This record gives sequence, structure tokens and C-alpha cells, in this order.
Amino acid sequence: MTTSPAPVDSLQSCMRQEDALITEFSAILEEETEVLVGPGNVGALQEITERKSGVARKLVDLSQARDTLLAEIGLPGGHAGTEQAAVLHPQLAGIWQALLTKSASANEINLRNGALIDVHLRYTQQSLDALRNLGAAGAPATYDARGRGARSAPGRKPIVAG
Repeated sequence: MTTSPAPVDSLQSCMRQEDALITEFSAILEEETEVLVGPGNVGALQEITERKSGVARKLVDLSQARDTLLAEIGLPGGHAGTEQAAVLHPQLAGIWQALLTKSASANEINLRNGALIDVHLRYTQQSLDALRNLGAAGAPATYDARGRGARSAPGRKPIVAG
């Protein structure tokens, strides 16, 4: 299969852009890890999530552009087509291997972060359940509905500083 260099050069450029973005994505995932294992900083986590989503959208767009470029040189889209392109056009092999390696690493970090989030969610749910059980057990409330300390039980005298 003989193709003109322009589509292959465009494909290589697209893959380099993907490589740069997957590197950025991995760095964002590492930031996310730091926030998840540190003290709860919801604001930072929200900002990281927004950036991560933006980069993920760009990666999807570039993946679709890569599929279009693969079609222009007569190859199927996706992993299989890119594998074929890397074999047929050796200048693509290095960047393709780098993309595969970095993508696998990003996936591992993302799975780890997902597990950390799951731990946080379970801890929060258990804490909420414990608080609900305290109120349901008929124990006197520590605080009233206005957030003030509950008054002493009937029949008890309040402590008066004298």
C-alpha cells in the first residue's frame, strides 16, 4: 500500500498531539491523587475534575481525528488501524508505542484514584449511617435543630458558675 506522505505526516502530528495530551492528563491524575490522599480540599478536587474532563474531551477529539486520517490512508480506525499504520510507516512506531505506554499508565492511575474515591465514599456513608443511628437510638440529642447544645435532661439542674 503506497500513500502520499501528507496524510502520514498529518497522522504523525495528530499522534504527537495525543502524546502531549496524555502526558498532561497523567499529570492531572497525579494531582488528583495528591488531593485524594491529603486533607479534603473539595475546591481543588472540583478544579482538577474540570481540567481532567476538558483534556479527556480533547483526547476523544484527537482519537476521532486519528481515525479519519487512518481512513484517508486506507486503514481501519482505532487500535487495529493504528497498529497497521505503525507497521506500514515505521516513523509512526515510536510515537504509537509511547502512546500505548502512557495510556496504560494513565489508566492505572485513574483506577487507583477511583479506588481512593470509593474508600472516601464508603467512609462518608459509614459516618452518615453512624450519625443517623445515634439519632434513631433514642439517645438524647447532642445539639438541637438550631445547632445549640441540647439542654440538660428533665429533672437535672443546669450547672451554674458561681
